[in-house]
Amino acid sequence: MKFLLLIIGIAFLYFYLSKRQPKQVKRIPKKPDCDETGCGVDCFCDEATLKRAVKTDVVYFDDEELDAYKGIGADDYTEEQTEQFNEVLTTMRPGEVADWLRSLELRGINLPTALKDEALMLIQDQK
Repeated sequence: MKFLLLIIGIAFLYFYLSKRQPKQVKRIPKKPDCDETGCGVDCFCDEATLKRAVKTDVVYFDDEELDAYKGIGADDYTEEQTEQFNEVLTTMRPGEVADWLRSLELRGINLPTALKDEALMLIQDQK
């Protein structure tokens, strides 16, 4: 008799627990790291960079000609192509550099490796 009550109790608990709705767990999204935000330079993360990372609208900085370089690797540019990027980089205001790099990334354009240090310096100088 005790054995039968034990079996009924276990069965009751099993059915009761299996029918309960699981609690909804609120997941807090993790902050993206620099690889996910991809600021275009060997990135350092700051609050402004993270805020720009959520923007998906492409903004042009009078650099539509750079769209021709979509998909080219950062190390594969010729000197003339690198000079085109440098010309845009050196003529923009310091506060625009990080936004320009984000625009390049959204357009699938890699910044030439030769200009990454200079771009990073310009971003750091604006702080």
